[in-house]
Amino acid sequence: MRWLTVILLFGACNIGWAQFQNAHSLSLPANARAAALGGTVVSMADGDIAQFFQNPAVLDSVKVSDVSLTYMPLFAGIYGFSGAAGFQLPRVGVLAAGVAYIDYGDFQRTDDNGDPLGDFQARDLVVTVGKSHQIAGFSLGANLKYVNVGVDTYQRHMVLMDFGGVYRSPGNVLMAGVLFKNFGWVLSDFANASNSVPFDVQVGATIKPEHMPFRFTLTAFGLTQRDTYFQSEQSVSQSKAVERADRLLRKINIGMELVIHPRIQAIVSYNHLRRQELTLSERAYGAGISLGFRLGVGKFDISYAHTTYHAAGGSDFITIQTNLKSFKKLF
Repeated sequence: MRWLTVILLFGACNIGWAQFQNAHSLSLPANARAAALGGTVVSMADGDIAQFFQNPAVLDSVKVSDVSLTYMPLFAGIYGFSGAAGFQLPRVGVLAAGVAYIDYGDFQRTDDNGDPLGDFQARDLVVTVGKSHQIAGFSLGANLKYVNVGVDTYQRHMVLMDFGGVYRSPGNVLMAGVLFKNFGWVLSDFANASNSVPFDVQVGATIKPEHMPFRFTLTAFGLTQRDTYFQSEQSVSQSKAVERADRLLRKINIGMELVIHPRIQAIVSYNHLRRQELTLSERAYGAGISLGFRLGVGKFDISYAHTTYHAAGGSDFITIQTNLKSFKKLF
């Protein structure tokens, strides 16, 4: 049952079982705000350090000693966490380092007759270091990532990179981002594996109308994939126009923030691919919809998200961010 849950979870986050070897932590949102905005956001550059997992170009907006911790209770005892911190090196400037980890729990090993032979574990780990550089209204950034995927005694090691850019208009009315994600090398692999890396191109924009309390985000993802249309022929619409629109929307993530106060936001988003692929018997049960909030309390920013996957429910994300220098007694 746990393996079935793991496979379902992979599908919910836009990667198939064949990509188990590529580390689920590479596609799972690394913080609550990104999860509340649908899971893929490359244009949000407003001081949220955990967003550097999504696009390293946003690091020009973070501060030295910013830290962020995220806890992700998923399904059937599977859990994950991530952490990010900003620091400064002489002659290098501000950098960010982060860790993302998923623990799938213990599994029972059996022989060909089904007799138990003990337990084994499955988990994956991604360690990331990022840097950005600002040029006028543009910011360019790069991430260097070490990835380890372990299933029992089988291991996969990769070195991957992200290159991203962000443009900000005067007053930050418009922020536009682009990301070339997860290209690099496989150092060692499972037996008979494909030796491929999960390369993707993502493009997005965030708009905050000057006299409106709303911030809108639209992100296109999976642009390197020829198609993400997995339905059977029987369930495909007979209307070619509807089918083409459906195929297009499966590559687009839409999010909205209600900016009640600079430190208080309510968030909602819609992921069409998740909804279509996890609909059961023509009922979606809320699949594809994510809700959340961001709240500033004293020295802390607290974010929460609930993402709905299917009839059995969804997953929660909880993020706490602060700046260590605000605690003067520690320095």
